[in-house]
Amino acid sequence: MDAEILERAMEDCGLRFLGFRHGTGIPPYVAGMVTSCSADEGRRDRTAALEDPDRVSRANVDWFELATEFGLLSVDRQFLLSISVPHPDSVDDSDVEGVWGLVELMDDWDIMGAGCAVGITGSPYGCPAFVMSALDGSVFVQGTVWQDTIGTAVLPNPHRVQSLRDVARLNVGKSYRSAAENEDTLAWLAR
Repeated sequence: MDAEILERAMEDCGLRFLGFRHGTGIPPYVAGMVTSCSADEGRRDRTAALEDPDRVSRANVDWFELATEFGLLSVDRQFLLSISVPHPDSVDDSDVEGVWGLVELMDDWDIMGAGCAVGITGSPYGCPAFVMSALDGSVFVQGTVWQDTIGTAVLPNPHRVQSLRDVARLNVGKSYRSAAENEDTLAWLAR
């Protein structure tokens, strides 16, 4: 993944790319399971109807409100964004894994529109497909398209959610997980 190309694309949607972060102790694949969790496990959603002509602006407002309310953003407005990169053991770059990119939210941003249009937070325009984490892993945020809505799902205290812990345990040591993913998974389970 060319960091310079990634940096330019992120600027188009109002994110400043500050580099890849390895060894965070937060497995991106687990963070990508927020939408599989229930309200009883702490998941909260905000959605906008696909047929709503203002869905992108509404979904942006909802994302920011959830990100602020649940602590996704650090004091410096930084957070982790999962970025798909070729799996280290892939011979033809067809296998990918999520790696955290440290990003900073700039003043002029558009996660649900421009971010999707450039392929950073989904694809195409207005169709989110992103995974985010607070720097300390205290909250996971996922953007997605449902049958007739788009929106954001947030999960505070994900390390306490038993269904996520079960999935993480099942993934430790699997051949499709890289050594870095296994290390992050074990660190996350030790919380």
